Amino acid sequence: MSFVYLLKQTPTYLDNGIYEFYKIYSNRPPTISNNYSSGNKIKRTFNREYSTLYCLGKGGFGQVYDGQRRSDNSPVVIKFLPKDRILNWGTFEGERVPYEIEILWRLRGVSGVIKILEHFEEVDRFIFIMEKISNSCTLFDLVMESSLLANTELLRHLFREIVRINITLQMYGVWHRDCKPENILYCKNDRSLRFIDFGSAAPVQLEDFHEFQGTLEIMVPEWILQRRYNGEKACVWAIGVCLYFLLYQLYPFRSKADIIKGRLNLPYLSSIDKEIYHTMKQCMNVNENRRPQLNNLQFLSWLQTIY
Repeated sequence: MSFVYLLKQTPTYLDNGIYEFYKIYSNRPPTISNNYSSGNKIKRTFNREYSTLYCLGKGGFGQVYDGQRRSDNSPVVIKFLPKDRILNWGTFEGERVPYEIEILWRLRGVSGVIKILEHFEEVDRFIFIMEKISNSCTLFDLVMESSLLANTELLRHLFREIVRINITLQMYGVWHRDCKPENILYCKNDRSLRFIDFGSAAPVQLEDFHEFQGTLEIMVPEWILQRRYNGEKACVWAIGVCLYFLLYQLYPFRSKADIIKGRLNLPYLSSIDKEIYHTMKQCMNVNENRRPQLNNLQFLSWLQTIY
């Protein structure tokens, strides 16, 4: 599967540092610092190198576990992908691998993306090892355990980071396609975010997508009505869903009928800036052509407020 790089040739630098990242990464393809080689693969096996602890989550395409590296007891996260459930395939070092593994190697070292450490292929499954972020939780858990974030500096920081990471992924030619609070890790030490679960990811393409692998929470109306969607416009919709969740601690739509009608329940919160309401409604506009461009979200005036 081919991979598309979208590179900015003349970056613009902002006071808030949003474009600082582009200065580092946008002028060259990502390098892969790989501690795994095909020569090593024969000698190294998953069971020799790692032990599996407890289950963190199970989905339709795989299972995720806490684990340890046997050599030094370092904590890791382990994901198992049964071969008969893999829908999207890619290549890495000339070998056929799940597209999720290809994407993680290509994005290794990119700010805001969980880091892959190595991967293994067994007879009936692939296994890949990822970094374990200490003192972290999903954005979903953070929001559910927190008081309201409305009009706080933390809200602005989180939304700014969600926008930044999605812009970065676009520059590297990737749509996550399942951007929601459960798939975003929050590190409590430095407030950084990392996107996880790239099982639905796909290359940036000029044509519309005609398959949907995300979840109802971020499903766009054009998919329900027309069985098609544009990658960028679906990404902006998902970002709007994330903003809604940050504000209200729940998802905006409960059914496909609600999504089609754009039936947004927006309880009034006096602490919420009107511009935040406006951004939310723009991102989740039923008319995809009226949604803002992804790149323009970083310039929203309410994101520039400094406390």
